[in-house]
Amino acid sequence: MTPTEEDPLAHLSPSDRSAYRNLFLYNSADRDTVLGGLWVAEGVTNNNLYSMVEILCVFTDDFNLRDDNERLVGRDEQPLQPGNYYIVTTGRSPLRFGHNSAHSK
Repeated sequence: MTPTEEDPLAHLSPSDRSAYRNLFLYNSADRDTVLGGLWVAEGVTNNNLYSMVEILCVFTDDFNLRDDNERLVGRDEQPLQPGNYYIVTTGRSPLRFGHNSAHSK
């Protein structure tokens, strides 16, 4: 976007912007709070979603993604489907968001 272009969604509140999403992301430990979302466009894969989550979240353990039916979403090139996705960690450590804790010490 160039400096002279205006973001067409800039005037919308975050709750209004959710109307433009067809995929929602949750922490499996808190299924009532949406962490984020996106519009699934043609060509976006399951692997792309894993990559996006790794950019946005800091994990203390391995994680995987599951759909509404608790099915594991593979790290593969299958087309990403609209819907709800849940981040599941493999350990007891909580899911943490934000900057790496090494910078906050």
